[in-house]
Amino acid sequence: MNLKEHFTCAKILVFALPNIGTMLAITSFQMIDGFFAANYLGVNAFAAINLVFPLIMVFSAPGFMIGSGGNAIISKTKGEGKPERARQYFTMLVFVLLADGILCGVLMWLFLPEILILIGASEELMPYALEFGRIMFVFLPCMLTSTAFQSLWLAAGKPSIGFRLSVLEGMIIVALDWFLIVQLDFGIDGAALATALAMTTFTVITLRYFSRPNSSGMHFTRFNFDVEKLISVCYNGISEMADAVSGNIVELLMNLRLMKLFGEVGVAAFGVYSYVNEVFLSIFFALSTATVTLVGFNYGRQNFSEIRSLIKKFSVMTITFGVLMTACVMIFSEEIAKIYVGYDEVAYKMTVTVLQTCSLMFLLFGFNIFVSAFFTGIEQSSFSALIAFMQSMIMPIFFILLLPELFGANSIWFSTPLAILVTAILSARLLLKYRRFVP
Repeated sequence: MNLKEHFTCAKILVFALPNIGTMLAITSFQMIDGFFAANYLGVNAFAAINLVFPLIMVFSAPGFMIGSGGNAIISKTKGEGKPERARQYFTMLVFVLLADGILCGVLMWLFLPEILILIGASEELMPYALEFGRIMFVFLPCMLTSTAFQSLWLAAGKPSIGFRLSVLEGMIIVALDWFLIVQLDFGIDGAALATALAMTTFTVITLRYFSRPNSSGMHFTRFNFDVEKLISVCYNGISEMADAVSGNIVELLMNLRLMKLFGEVGVAAFGVYSYVNEVFLSIFFALSTATVTLVGFNYGRQNFSEIRSLIKKFSVMTITFGVLMTACVMIFSEEIAKIYVGYDEVAYKMTVTVLQTCSLMFLLFGFNIFVSAFFTGIEQSSFSALIAFMQSMIMPIFFILLLPELFGANSIWFSTPLAILVTAILSARLLLKYRRFVP
């Protein structure tokens, strides 16, 4: 699709559809991964995976930052008619991703036992969490690359290839889960290896595609390490990293609180919600990637009338999706809980409560993500980062610590919906400040 044309709601959906499909494929297969862990490894193993996984995602967060920030910079550079410069930036960013993955993976493998104690791992959960975490950190470079290319495939103009690779990645996860956990009885090691080997396949195919000239116009080339541009990319994508890092830090804090309030059952119940949450939020994050690309391209061309049109359309779309998502979770909460923890009555009842309460966050989450992505696209990263930090860390932490003290243990489930509401008020006010972009 030509980025120069006028985008209607239908065209936006068509443009974003491959990336939506990519994100949905990734998260849907993660849900299946969780199903195998919950039903074949037991509640403790399932709780251990959900305890350590936010820590893994914190260290994969630079992939979101470099992917989104790189997408904006590369799209703008292409819009300015500088394809060779865009290829140099592209190559540099992939190099940085792999180097960061190797360094952080080694450090985390060494210090993981001490860190697991800090985040609340009990004696029952420690062996599971340590085995799963160490395997995943060995493959951190592949996780970073897989994460970043959710945006970089779009920047390369080949979202359909990214979608197909993500579907392949998910199919490999499911197949290896079945083979390693069910057939070979590898336990939690099988769950980790299934995910790690699938991400490795995605990475190898992606790097091979861009190792030579291709129809995307993007390929690896010689580059001079541009520290100033790398800082610009990181700064421009910091809001997306903030979403990932702060969201997972909050989840670590949430799990720590849940271990004290409800024990392993609370972590398992929240883990089920997290899988559902990731599936629905993937749609919003896919739309945010499209926002960065379209707004960034039109900002490079100084086409402000199109930007104003995009603001109106993305606002309506994200709020509409939010209402539908909340209704969906409310209606099917019992069925979802049965799939994962139906064999445990206590975990089942708590999971239903968590799903019905926390699903209120979907109503305005997409709007906040869109506004944050809009500011990334016009290179106003301070506003973007502020929204991201407020939504993903500052307000959730505030409510997680406050609500149980004032209203009892069960009130903790309202912490995220209230955080989203407060952030939505801020997002609307900031968007109105940029009146030249607002209809």
